[in-house]
Amino acid sequence: MVFHGHLLKPSNQRKGKKMNRKQHIFYAIVLTLIVIFMTSCSTIPEQRIISLSPSHTEVLYALGLEDQIVGWTKYCNYPPEVQETGGWLPYDEYEFKSIHDELYNKDVAVVSAFTKVNYELIDSLKPTLILAVHKMQHDITQKLRDKGYNVLYFEPQTLEDVFKLIQGVGDAAGKTNRAKKLIAGYRYEIDEIKYITAKIPKAKVYFEINHVGPWVLGAGSPMDQILEIAGGENIFNDVQSEAFKAELVDIVERNPDVIMTPLWPHAGRNEVTTVREIMNRPGFEMINAVINDRVYHYDSSLLKKPGPRQITAIKKMAYLLHPYYFENPKNSVDPWELGKIDALYSPPTVPR
Repeated sequence: MVFHGHLLKPSNQRKGKKMNRKQHIFYAIVLTLIVIFMTSCSTIPEQRIISLSPSHTEVLYALGLEDQIVGWTKYCNYPPEVQETGGWLPYDEYEFKSIHDELYNKDVAVVSAFTKVNYELIDSLKPTLILAVHKMQHDITQKLRDKGYNVLYFEPQTLEDVFKLIQGVGDAAGKTNRAKKLIAGYRYEIDEIKYITAKIPKAKVYFEINHVGPWVLGAGSPMDQILEIAGGENIFNDVQSEAFKAELVDIVERNPDVIMTPLWPHAGRNEVTTVREIMNRPGFEMINAVINDRVYHYDSSLLKKPGPRQITAIKKMAYLLHPYYFENPKNSVDPWELGKIDALYSPPTVPR
């Protein structure tokens, strides 16, 4: 067919070409979406991770990286799945036998006692990523880096630093989005607690790190922040130190409403102190916490690990300090008797 000197194609042929163009565009869009999806879902290849602290082990489990752990410390015991791994023993029962035993008779090798590591065993495990924390592991970190290992080292001073730790591990192991979601959830839970504690009286707290000394909690640490968020006031918040040795007379003079001393799973008899010992210290009979029976043990393994369970620790502390306002959180050690808190104030109405 000719029209004004041009060959006109039949209408069905023109329509066919138009359909092919649409299909081309459609396929291009689909291909682009597939590429975007695959890029967003891509992860770092599976790694061989060594955790040099119980807190890092908890972070790895929270991020879903437990199957990539090849080595950890003898103190790792949480979450409960840790204790179900082949060859696991409580720290007080553990004894190093041989590298062969660690490599072939256990699902995860014990490479560390936190401040000491087995470098030969680490070499045998050929890790792609090693996680360290706290200034006590600074020198260990340097030695491992000198040997050519990829070591992430953290020294968290605040809860914000703890969140950066979780995100840093997630980024290094291909779990960036999961880390972000976890942290967003933690922030939300903290805001809910702070909403209530901002409206109620603060409880003055003496927080004991170790009864030998005694060594006590100062200001400027995640644990100090946990106290504050939970509605407590550290009686030594004017001393800038994670832990320092205090005089008993200073504790008496500052007169805390609550005294907290550590306890943990498998703790030996000489590793912890009793409520009776604390209540019978010179001058302590004049302290409000003793008068009102508010001397508690706290779960050291819960409070002192910079990781996911510090949110549970905040809830636990809030419950111990203000039991009328907060419930005892799940997956936490049951508290000792709360004592005569009615002597300080009567059951109030929960603020809205």
